[in-house]
Amino acid sequence: MAGGIFGMHKEKIRAPSTQSTMAVAAGKRAATALIAATLIRATTAFHIPKNQLLHAGLRSAAANDSSAFSSDIPTPILEGGSTKAIRLRKQLQEIWNDPTNTSPIILTGPKGSGKSELAEEIVYQLPSWQTKIVHRLTLDDGIDFLDTILGTASHPGLFDDLSVQANTTLVLKGFQSQHVDSKDSLDRRGELIDVLDTMVTKGQFYSTYENSTKAFLPRIVGCTQRPPQYFTERCGKHLNATFIKVPSFEQRKSDIQAIAAAKIKLLERKFGLTNIELSKEGRQRLLDHRWEVDGDSELDSELYNGLQLLASEKKWNPFATDSLEPRHLLVNAYDETIRKRLLYDIPFLRNVIMSPWVFGKTLTYIVTPVFILVNLILFLGPQTREENAALTFFWAGWWPGIMLVFPFLGRIWCTVCPFMAVGNIAQEIATNMGVQLKKWPSWAKESGPAFAFGLFYAILMWEELWNLPQSGALSACLLLLITSGAVVNSVIYEKRLWCRYMCPIGAMNKMFATLSMTEVRTFKSNCEGCTTAECINGGSPTVAHDNYALKGCTMDLKNNQLRDMGDRESPEFNLRPLGQDYGLPWLLPKSIQSSENMALSQGSVLLHFLPKILTDFGMDPTIATVGPALDTAFATHTMLAFAVLGFPGGLSFIADTAAVPLESSVKVLKRQLTRTPAENAAIKTLYESMLKQNVDVSAAIKEWDQDGDGTVSDWEVKEAFKLLDIPEYEYGLLFNLLGKEEGRTVSSLFDDIQELYFDVQEAQRGSVSLAATFKNQMSENDFETKLTFVEIFNRLDKDGNGFLSKDEFLAMSKEGYFKKPLSEEELNDLFYQADVLGIGRLNLFEFMSILRKNVKIGIQEIGYGYLPLAWGSLTAYWLGLGMQELGLTLVRVPSTFNVWISQGFRDSIPQYVFDTSTIHAVQVSVMLVSYIASVALTQKLCDDNRIGPVRFGTHAVTQSIGAAITLYLMLSPEAIVSAYR
Repeated sequence: MAGGIFGMHKEKIRAPSTQSTMAVAAGKRAATALIAATLIRATTAFHIPKNQLLHAGLRSAAANDSSAFSSDIPTPILEGGSTKAIRLRKQLQEIWNDPTNTSPIILTGPKGSGKSELAEEIVYQLPSWQTKIVHRLTLDDGIDFLDTILGTASHPGLFDDLSVQANTTLVLKGFQSQHVDSKDSLDRRGELIDVLDTMVTKGQFYSTYENSTKAFLPRIVGCTQRPPQYFTERCGKHLNATFIKVPSFEQRKSDIQAIAAAKIKLLERKFGLTNIELSKEGRQRLLDHRWEVDGDSELDSELYNGLQLLASEKKWNPFATDSLEPRHLLVNAYDETIRKRLLYDIPFLRNVIMSPWVFGKTLTYIVTPVFILVNLILFLGPQTREENAALTFFWAGWWPGIMLVFPFLGRIWCTVCPFMAVGNIAQEIATNMGVQLKKWPSWAKESGPAFAFGLFYAILMWEELWNLPQSGALSACLLLLITSGAVVNSVIYEKRLWCRYMCPIGAMNKMFATLSMTEVRTFKSNCEGCTTAECINGGSPTVAHDNYALKGCTMDLKNNQLRDMGDRESPEFNLRPLGQDYGLPWLLPKSIQSSENMALSQGSVLLHFLPKILTDFGMDPTIATVGPALDTAFATHTMLAFAVLGFPGGLSFIADTAAVPLESSVKVLKRQLTRTPAENAAIKTLYESMLKQNVDVSAAIKEWDQDGDGTVSDWEVKEAFKLLDIPEYEYGLLFNLLGKEEGRTVSSLFDDIQELYFDVQEAQRGSVSLAATFKNQMSENDFETKLTFVEIFNRLDKDGNGFLSKDEFLAMSKEGYFKKPLSEEELNDLFYQADVLGIGRLNLFEFMSILRKNVKIGIQEIGYGYLPLAWGSLTAYWLGLGMQELGLTLVRVPSTFNVWISQGFRDSIPQYVFDTSTIHAVQVSVMLVSYIASVALTQKLCDDNRIGPVRFGTHAVTQSIGAAITLYLMLSPEAIVSAYR
């Protein structure tokens, strides 16, 4: 009976590898089944010589012969030359070299490491007297047939039948999922685990049918994710079992190629292919992938699908290679579907990048001379845009061009930047003269961005007050000002300190480039095993002929030197979706330039419309045209320009500052109006019961996540209520308050409970006035981390006992979690306030409570939501100027060089000027798209950081006002107040 259910086999057949719980690709089951079918063995034992096992070339000669395709082929999981692979083969050989040993064999390791395949390999190589009968039991299925396995008082079970059979091997496949749907299922699983533990640790089985404990004679080969310590602790003594630690695919990156090659040999004949190899680029793609979940089955699936694509390709392309290329592999993986590796897919592009004329010689022999020529024309030529082609191109061509480039090529300007080109020449001259360049100072990282922001602000003020767009000489001075910063820093410090931290144009580039659809990216596997960091420090032998690339990354960034790809093929130039730095649809990056820059960018657009703004406010618009002078009119112009430039940033700051206490007040008021006293009492009872528990953090989490799957189900919440002695009549109230959410983590649930508790506390105190709430908010400290309270607790718990001692708690300020560092006296006060139980240590809930009372929780980078709108405002403005004047550049060339031409010849020169309606249509389109994107990004930031609708609504309204004002000014028809003066 039992044998029919669990597949009692009289012959030894290699079973399929562990089935995946991930539906990554349609070919997964087919791939694993095919490999299993290929690995079918005869019953005669076949032992692999020990010297052959100890080498990476495990594949036998017969396996390479097509006539012996399905003969004795060891499992691909044993392939590879890493120390972990060699140790794994040694351990298996030791088992096979001891035919009299019948102790259990336990394979421990993460899911997807190939334990199931190894179990079948072990079973096949065991002595035939131990494997006349082989049972395979998957524990996930075992719960559904527990009475059939263990037996009952009225009938024996499978283990009753097996217990006396010494010629039998029992293969136990561990649980594929820790999740269970009910307390009854958890108990049933626990019952099965207890029985199996006793069989493994003591070699005994308690028979319910016979009501006695009996010896269990079959040899056990088990697969589990539990460490050996779990079994030795339950045994309480030395355990007579063999434990084999199976490393994950992530830990065996160097073996991936060998494992994949072995699997390809098993799969290729299915598709009529022979001698298929894995290309260098294909290997790199497999190495780049994160094999964190079900790696073995996922690799089977990806190779199966890849060979299927290759076979299909060969049907229509007779010149297709006999190798798996990157385009065949991982086509459904997230990182691969969203990126196109341009250097692999367009070989010509790689040749272009490796050309000595790209970057190095271009900067020296093209960019620098052109830059010098442009500055001379600006200084010596006519001083207005109407007569100077260089000035026209600078303001009506360069600005619109660089804004349009950001979404497509990101910081491409930095690769051809003339400021950098001149700085490189100055640095080379300085080093040739024996100047010892200094390392980068520590203040650059902290103060550099603030300096760049201040300089950018000053340049925008200068542009408005001195009317730079209509002055060639002053425009040249602007270029030389930025160049001087690059030169001075280049002759003092190594590499490009100016470009990395202090350049105002670089700061703008860095900010907007996060939206780009291209990237220079390095994958983790490219750098594994590297100890020299030649890509940063220079000296790479792969570019010995290239003086430019030989210096390493001049920005001191890891692997961002495209010329230094070498054998590691690192870094890469990829095509990706717009805004991928924020995720899809939007995710917050760890850090980019200060959010004030975004508002500053939009303010610079408003500044160009200062005459129109003054007219609408009933002021004299000619104030906006007053030039530099020591008089009241110029002082007024200066103050108005400063105010308009800072208006968007100030408006967003005021909106956020007002929204925080307003949102707190609304939440408290809502609690007072919508929650019943019974609900408030239930929350207080629950949280205070949690607070008073004297248990460590792991025990506290275990109470709520009893099946250990990392999420909290409704039945687990109910069981936790029971453990906390919550009255049963409060269950419904608490479920109503906490809501139901699939996949909610313990940390998230704790945070919800805590937030509800403090809302109740505020509501009962009646503190709903905006002034009081604002005062409370201002007295709180800011948190400088994105970690949850549970994560912070675990980091502070250095001894790992699940509690925080006073010393561990006091170390919190030194870790940099607080924006305003706390003194030792303040931390002492917090500790004694938190120690509710008065035992000199804090449990998790005491710790969370004191932080909730004294720090602000929330994201401070909500200003990044304004990034698309800032880009849209600048782009729309400069596009308007470009569409009006860039097409007139050619006709202005003669006047630039003071060359007389006839009117007829002048009329024959191409001139392109768009009409006003077309310009306005383009500007409206750009503004609407950027506005929608800004609101969407702000919403995502608020959702991700648990910011409520009041604060989001405040920022959405602010963005709407900013977009409306900008559009109103751009669409203004009055010529007298034109922004393009």
